[in-house]
Amino acid sequence: MIELEDRLHNWAHFVVYGSIGPEIRTQAASAEGNFESDDVFEGKEPKYEPDLLDGQLLENNIRLLPDLSRRVLKAKYVSYPYHRIHTVAQKLKMSVDRLESELHIAKRRLYDRLQRNTSGNRGVAESSVGLSNSITG
Repeated sequence: MIELEDRLHNWAHFVVYGSIGPEIRTQAASAEGNFESDDVFEGKEPKYEPDLLDGQLLENNIRLLPDLSRRVLKAKYVSYPYHRIHTVAQKLKMSVDRLESELHIAKRRLYDRLQRNTSGNRGVAESSVGLSNSITG
């Protein structure tokens, strides 16, 4: 499930990637904004770009989960990713034990759904290979 944890973090970045909103100012609007210091790092800041295909795959599968599972996954990974579990539980108006239990259930449901999708896709690929072999053979 560690791989799923990484995929959920990627999904969270995917959800907020390219979000529409006001531009974040990185410089003062007054004359001080034109000041150039020698201590400033030159170059672009490193930027994380999510795996868009995997993010969309998870998004599609998360949308099919029950409401409570979607809510706890969104709260933990998208809305409050840097908060302690206690704070996330308070925001959802539930106990920490219940949140941890619901997170475990949501991850298990998502994992099972992803496994069914990949085994279904594998079955389709294997049947198409078998079909092409029967045609050529």
